[in-house]
This record gives sequence, structure tokens and C-alpha cells, in this order.
Amino acid sequence: MRQKRENSQKELKNTKMTTYNTNSKIRGALRQVAKYMPEVQECLRRAIDPTEKGPRGGQMFMCAKCGLRFSRKQVQVDHIQPVVPVDREVKDWNEYISRLFCNPDNLQVLCKPCHQIKTNDERNDRV
Repeated sequence: MRQKRENSQKELKNTKMTTYNTNSKIRGALRQVAKYMPEVQECLRRAIDPTEKGPRGGQMFMCAKCGLRFSRKQVQVDHIQPVVPVDREVKDWNEYISRLFCNPDNLQVLCKPCHQIKTNDERNDRV
């Protein structure tokens, strides 16, 4: 067991981090932090439907696109103007961060299916 762990550590040391991998990891870490920013929480509060409760009495959130109600696990907060613009690349990390940590007016709550459709459309427009 110890031999296996040492071999794994040697392999990890020999792995080169490419620029793509490094940038991807940084973007992922920034997005994880952004989930907890107050603007995201405010966007979620605005999407709560006070007239409807979930099956267990939990809050229901209204999707900004389809108008249906969903539990918290079934919705995602989306940037109305994408963090990565459709028509060009992000110039630098400062631009990326300022677009990620944005005003709550640029955020909306979407159900997972609507968010996936919007994301796919944006990806297709980039190509």
C-alpha cells in the first residue's frame, strides 16, 4: 500500500501543468467562490415564490425563462450577459473577474434544463 502511494506521488510530481489546465483550474476556483457572493444570494431571494411551497415545505424558485417553479437543487444562477463574451475572448483575468463578480441585475435564476439550453446556444455562437 505504501509503495502504491509513493508511486502515485512520483507520477503527480512528473505531471506537467499546461497553461490550459492551470487556467481551467483558476476559472473553476473563481466560479466556486462566486457561488457564495451576496449578489447571487440576492438573486435567489428575488426568485423565491412566496405563494408556493415544495412537497416538504421548502422554498420554490421561479425560472426566469420558462416561468415554472423548482426546488433549490433544480435551479442555477445564470449570468444574463455571459462571463465569457460570445463575440470575443476575455482579454485578461481582471476582465474575467469583473464579469464573474457582477451586479445582481446581470443575474437570473434558471431551471437546469433552461440553463443548459442557454449555455449550449452561447457555446454554439462562439464557434
